[in-house]
Amino acid sequence: MLDVALFSGGRGSAKIIPELLKWDSVKLSVILNGYDDGKSTGEIRKFFKMLGPSDIRKNQELLMSKTNVYYEGLKKLFQFRFPLNMPNMECKNEIWSFINGENTIAGVPFADDFNNWLAKKLLKQFLLFLEVYEKLSDDEFNFSDCSLANCLYAGAYELLGKNFDATIDFFNVILHVKGEVIPTNLQNKKLMAIRENGEVLYNEAQIVEIRSSNRIRDIFLVDDPPIKSVFDKHYTTIEERHRQLKRLESRVFASEKTLGAIRSADIIVYSPGTQHSSLYPSYMTLGIPECIFNNKKALKVFIANIGEDYEIPDYRSDELVKGAYKYLTKNSRFDLPLPSLIDAVLVNIHRSKDKESIRYIKNDRNLLESLGVKIIYDNFEDLFDLGKHDPGVTVTTILDLYYSAFYRKILHETN
Repeated sequence: MLDVALFSGGRGSAKIIPELLKWDSVKLSVILNGYDDGKSTGEIRKFFKMLGPSDIRKNQELLMSKTNVYYEGLKKLFQFRFPLNMPNMECKNEIWSFINGENTIAGVPFADDFNNWLAKKLLKQFLLFLEVYEKLSDDEFNFSDCSLANCLYAGAYELLGKNFDATIDFFNVILHVKGEVIPTNLQNKKLMAIRENGEVLYNEAQIVEIRSSNRIRDIFLVDDPPIKSVFDKHYTTIEERHRQLKRLESRVFASEKTLGAIRSADIIVYSPGTQHSSLYPSYMTLGIPECIFNNKKALKVFIANIGEDYEIPDYRSDELVKGAYKYLTKNSRFDLPLPSLIDAVLVNIHRSKDKESIRYIKNDRNLLESLGVKIIYDNFEDLFDLGKHDPGVTVTTILDLYYSAFYRKILHETN
């Protein structure tokens, strides 16, 4: 059995995870953070003072066992979203009607008894606590385009004594997850960033959604973001803003489950995805880089993004690796050379003209090969889903790298 620890964001691993699950020899641990705060996740975090469940539930959904008799019903629950601009009270009435005996929410049926019972129990907890939090904040929860699953997670969080780790474990069991999804840490921090031009991004949603040609200079985890008008008034230069954000910065500690998954891993994968909002914050968690460094047996593979997004305008593939290394070493007091954290980088060389919206990550072979790690060049793009990785080629390449190194070691030791 191969233990694989994969660092993931919300959707960057959406093809790679199902492909890994096809291999009976693989035991998969997906490691990610809960700093997402867009849309309904932001509402959940604001009222329930918890880490964001959105990226975690997306990965748990990917890991759901299709042999579970409740698979279709659970999938339906997880994919349901309330309509855009649905009023607060109308939404609550819809949920209460469901709790009190109906088998539908907004016309969507949930056929099996188990999912009805589970959803009703969790949603009741959600509504009871939401009523208290709305009164305390003198504000209303915005249900527009709200994921029902986020409400279920908030209900479970309250039911389990505000224990985020127990909440994730609960859904790992309920969803019959193959492997496990592990939050990097359990401290409820907020993500901020500063661009090279001094523009401050006050939450994770802004990092993901705001398009800019100005690159992100640095990211920070804070207890609570400062008030924008006050911060911008008192700190006007780029360096003043950067220094003040560093003063506000909190350091977070990796959970023991995360460290355990990394210690036991035969393969560690840095998956593609949104870098500054999803992946880099995980890498700078205290304890994670040192744990990766100390696992001498593991193959450590970095999968470079195929296309640019809002966070990485005009980037090269070597810059993605350097960015990961920057945050892996940001909070470490030890000397951690790049080749001790990354053994190989998978770089896509396919370029299609069939989809003009794709702006491909640039490749500079001289700069890549100066990194001191193995570079694997191949057509990693899915020709039927341009802009995304071909899961078969990607996973086969990783496993071939592992087994080649494994057999070389065996042959060396027996000679």
